[in-house]
Amino acid sequence: MEAEILLQYPSALFAKSVMKGILPENKLPDRRMQLHANVRGKTLKVTVKRCERIETLQATVQDIFRCIRAAESSLMKLSPSQ
Repeated sequence: MEAEILLQYPSALFAKSVMKGILPENKLPDRRMQLHANVRGKTLKVTVKRCERIETLQATVQDIFRCIRAAESSLMKLSPSQ
């Protein structure tokens, strides 16, 4: 199973900053599951691949969204014009 998250931001810089904020999430102890993040233009794309159980995939996606929300919130406080 796999999941793909696409998020559009006001600028490429903001998208890259969010991606950098979630990079520690990329360190997965289970080598079978893979997590990739990249930015193209103003879009952040996060992909989770090779998940064997729906419960694991769901928990991973929820964790990613929590990290994204925290990164967005921090960036908004630093740069309210974004």
